[in-house]
Amino acid sequence: MRGWRHLFPLMNHLFAYQHHLDLYDLDFVYRTDGKREMTQSVHQSFRDFVEKTLSGSKPIKKLSLNCQDGRICLNLIDQWVRKALERGVVDLDLRFRTSTEAMDPDLRGLGVFPILPCSVFQSTTLVKLTLGIAVGDVLGLNPKVSLPVLKSLFLYGDSPIFYQVYTVMLRDCPVLEELSLNYWDSRYREKEEFPISHQTLRRLTVIYKNILGYTLIMRCNTPSLVYFDYSGGIAPSCDSTCNFLNSLLEAKLDIQHYRRYNIVHRDPSTVIKWICNVKTLSLSSATVEVMDAACVRVPCFTNLVKLSFESYKKEGWKVLSRLLNKSPKLETLVLKGLHCAPDEEVDVDINKVKVLEICRFRGSCSEFRQLDCFLGQMQFLQVMKVELDAVEKEKPRLINHLRDLSAKSSSCEIIPC
Repeated sequence: MRGWRHLFPLMNHLFAYQHHLDLYDLDFVYRTDGKREMTQSVHQSFRDFVEKTLSGSKPIKKLSLNCQDGRICLNLIDQWVRKALERGVVDLDLRFRTSTEAMDPDLRGLGVFPILPCSVFQSTTLVKLTLGIAVGDVLGLNPKVSLPVLKSLFLYGDSPIFYQVYTVMLRDCPVLEELSLNYWDSRYREKEEFPISHQTLRRLTVIYKNILGYTLIMRCNTPSLVYFDYSGGIAPSCDSTCNFLNSLLEAKLDIQHYRRYNIVHRDPSTVIKWICNVKTLSLSSATVEVMDAACVRVPCFTNLVKLSFESYKKEGWKVLSRLLNKSPKLETLVLKGLHCAPDEEVDVDINKVKVLEICRFRGSCSEFRQLDCFLGQMQFLQVMKVELDAVEKEKPRLINHLRDLSAKSSSCEIIPC
């Protein structure tokens, strides 16, 4: 670590002219031989380095500050953030882990436990903010929020702090357009209320990592939403509501198939209805498996133009036929996991697909039979793009087979890639 200290003057000079700063305490903890050195001097070296780096006067556009050792006082983090904001930061990525021992002793003695640096919530320059919070079971205070130009907010955290922070922040970010919530929860209860309300929000990503299955009730008051990405072990229940049906253009679903959860908690019927008007849809293999297990009734996707479909279970490919039957305007179909399709041909008879993309094509006999079936059934098909998943010496053989297949069709071009 002496080497680091000797480099401080030079590094500080170099960083003074950088617009993007990435400061991570584990860069100091791990030595060149890969071993961890968790001494007090190492932690102090990181503090000194950050202090010197942020003490300059040149403008900073982006700051990534990651403090994971759990020993840095929140007041010190707050000071660093204030210095960065004074230098005009517009993109702040702050992730930290702390504990009660690292909090202000006077506040701790009073039973008051602030969880975040106050300066994070009050800025006239921040356009993008990322917060990663890991503080165990410590409860926090409701922060005063004033972020008048913030457009993108990304939050990572655990309960109950996460819920407390994001609900308060949404009220005072008037021009917010993008929200990403990465939330993990290990508490047991019968149901969870999950409200999201914002009038200008256009992009919403929810990654809900829960250990115990329960009823999830989402309340989405987001009338301007155009993009919705939901991932989690449980799906929004039938009591959930939304008001973005007419505005939504693109959706992604990844509902994990945890067999220990009741199928009622995994049933994606409600969220499937929410996205029936989208133009672009992506379904993970886990989602397709759940749709098949829950016997989801597929609604009519009247506006769907592009579908990305993934299935690594034979049963899941039955869902593809049901989707194609209910997607009269579908033009582009992206398929993943074709090597797991059943030996009998997947029925895609009713469709108007013009572009077919096959991802990770391995070149098995069943896959080639399925491609032949697609060429025969997709009457409007113009282009078939095939991404080869094979070693280099095998690719020429697969390409030759694809060319032979292409010769059978005068209207469709097969493009290996």
